[in-house]
Parts: sequence; structure tokens; C-alpha cells
Amino acid sequence: MNYFLDLKSVGLMSKIPLSLSERDQDDRPKLQRERELARENTPVAGYCAVGFGLVGIFGPGIIFTPLGLIFSIIALLRGQGTWGFVGLMIGVGGIFTSPLIMGLIGFGAAYAFFDWDSILKPLYDMMGGGLDI
Repeated sequence: MNYFLDLKSVGLMSKIPLSLSERDQDDRPKLQRERELARENTPVAGYCAVGFGLVGIFGPGIIFTPLGLIFSIIALLRGQGTWGFVGLMIGVGGIFTSPLIMGLIGFGAAYAFFDWDSILKPLYDMMGGGLDI
């Protein structure tokens, strides 16, 4: 009786390509480059830029708005222009919707320095001037 299992007769070895020809060796770097290109086509930095920017607008902006801006710069540098630009615009919107960040960057000082009160006076008058009736 034959107690040894013949792998070719079972069909397991016929599915594994084993060869040492140079033709197969030349395909390996080509496949590696294709995998790297496929990996680069996913704009992860752009996704993070837009996601953190949106969370910075509607959530705790002091944490997520700077993260959105950092990831949008990374996305722009990695060639993900559309995602980076959208993330940058959303990050700027996150700065303007966060009073804490605007206070940290000195927006009140800019308001007083440029005398925006006189520039915006017609708008305040149109809205009622801020007077209680």
C-alpha cells in the first residue's frame, strides 16, 4: 500500500506556478510598480483634509480645523489638488466659524486696527444698529 499522498494527483500543485525563468522575474518589478501606483491613486490625505475640515466647522474647531489645514497642505503637495483645495477652503471656513481660533489669531486686534466698525456701520444701521427697542 502506498501511504504517501501524491500532491499532483490531488490537484494542489497544479495551481502553484513554480518556475525560475527570467520572464517571470521581469514581471515582478512591473507588478510592484502597478501596486504602488494603485496605492497612490487613493487620495487619503485629501479625504482627511475634507473630513477634518467639516468636523472642525461642526465640532470642536480648535482641534480639527488645524488638522484639516495640515492635511490639505499635504494633499496639495502630493498632487491631490482638488481635495487639497476643497479642504483648504473648508479649513478657512472652520477658522471663521470658531470664535476661539479667531481670538487666538488676534482677529479682535485686526478688527480694531482696520477700524472695521466704521466700514460696517451702514450694515449695522440697516440691521437696526444693535439698539434695543
